[in-house]
Parts: sequence; C-alpha cells; structure tokens
Amino acid sequence: MKRLIAVLPVFLILVGCDQGATPGDPSEITARSAEWGAAMNAKDVDGLVAMYTDDARVMPPNAAMTVGSDGVRAAFGAMVDAGVSVKLTSMEARVVGDIGHNIGTFAVSVGDTVVDVGKFIETWERGADGTWRIANDIYNSDNPPADSDNEHLVILHDVDDANNWLAAWRGDDSRHQLFAANGAAHVHTFVNPQNRHQTALVVSVSDMAALQAMLESEDGIAAAEADGVRRDTLRVLTEAN
Repeated sequence: MKRLIAVLPVFLILVGCDQGATPGDPSEITARSAEWGAAMNAKDVDGLVAMYTDDARVMPPNAAMTVGSDGVRAAFGAMVDAGVSVKLTSMEARVVGDIGHNIGTFAVSVGDTVVDVGKFIETWERGADGTWRIANDIYNSDNPPADSDNEHLVILHDVDDANNWLAAWRGDDSRHQLFAANGAAHVHTFVNPQNRHQTALVVSVSDMAALQAMLESEDGIAAAEADGVRRDTLRVLTEAN
C-alpha cells in the first residue's frame, strides 16, 4: 500500500501531461522544412538563420555541436559558399502542443551531381508569435567519411587580391564545382590575416590524375590567372605517411 501511494502521484502527473498534450497538424512542420530547403537553394543565409531559435543547437557530422545563431550561420553559410543544393524528404513529422519533430532524408548536389545522401532529425518549437523554428538539428551522411581513402594536399600560393580570389570560391559556378568535377569534392580556403596575398587550399582528392590534369590544362591555367594566382609562388605539400 505504501508503495502504491508513493507511485500514485507520479502516475497522476504523467496522465495529466498526456491528457494536456494536443496533437497538432504535422503539415505545419513539413511546410517549414520545405521552406528551409528553398532558402538553402536560394543561398539565403539570413533566411536560414531566421528559421532557428536563438539558442538552437546544430549537431553536424564530424564536428562539435554549436549553440546559437552564429553556429547556424557558420554551418549552413559554409554550404552556401560551397555552391551546393539540397533535396529534403520528410519521412515522419509530429506535433504535440508547441513542440514538433521532423525526421527525413537529404541529398546534396553540386550542379547536377549528387555528392552526398543522408538523414536528419529536427525538433521544432512554436514561439509566442506562432512561428515554428528549429531548436535542434542533427544530420549525417549515409556514406563513409568522404575522404577516408582520399589523398590530401595543401596548395600554397600568393594572389594579387585575396577578395577577388575568395570570390571565385563563392556562389554559383565557383571553383568548388570545377574541383569537384575533377576528383576533389572537398576544398577549404585559407588566407593569412597578416598578409592577405598569402593564400592556401586544403584539398581532399579522390582522383589525383584528374585533378592534376585539370590544373595543368588550358582551362585550369586560365582559371588561376583569372583568380589572380601568382603561379611562380605555387607550392604543393603532400600528406606525410
């Protein structure tokens, strides 16, 4: 009897919570998720950030969790800079009160080429203004780490104008697309803040022959010249075994 009396208040609380939870329309969540995909494909970083709560947690693959708008901007701004597009497919969405979740799959493309597929889960919160925003976002690839069997290069060079060089790596038809089409889908750009003429690329290469052929081709040389790369300063470091 004492045990029953001790358990009864907890039971009543759980029953009360369950009775107070009103299922909502999950289409509100899936519609907002579709807006997220549209913002990404429109390269609207501000629009993406606005779809998250101020203390949103983003949990990307192979990286630390971030909290807040700056983390959202960093994670998805990098995707926008890489010129990718996404396709989201919702598999399950539920709403109870002012809380909801959405589970689905994604495909990431560069141009017409799908470069990654995976899955995601989002939790959503409805704010005082009635707008649904993402509070937690976790996503990861179905594929093994993209560069698990790849070679890595560090390419160092000076440029005439760092802003001009960086602009070539941003937006539609950027150098990311050119490299991805030639065996190097993952490229990170760096600038020396003390001397902005000094720049570097860290490149994960799946097809070294294709990348080398592109860099030595007329198109590759023309691209470097257009970007202001000083070819006489170019140095390539290979990964030490």
